Amino acid sequence: MSLNSFRPRTLGSFILAACALMATLPAEAADRQDSRDLRQEVRPEVRDAKQDCRENDQKDNYECRQDKREVKQDVREKARDIKH
Repeated sequence: MSLNSFRPRTLGSFILAACALMATLPAEAADRQDSRDLRQEVRPEVRDAKQDCRENDQKDNYECRQDKREVKQDVREKARDIKH
């Protein structure tokens, strides 16, 4: 086998592999964006809930902060489910 006949096959295989990879990337990018959007949507709601909790003296600051962390962690898990 000569080197000249080997090159087109290698190049063709490389191009085919690159096209297959490029076909999967947009779907993953959309999933990552959906995941990020979910986390961004929840931020103001959680922030307001924590402020209301502190202003109304419903709980200690520590308890309000823990509630906020729990909600954010739940949202992170949902975002991971979207991505993966």
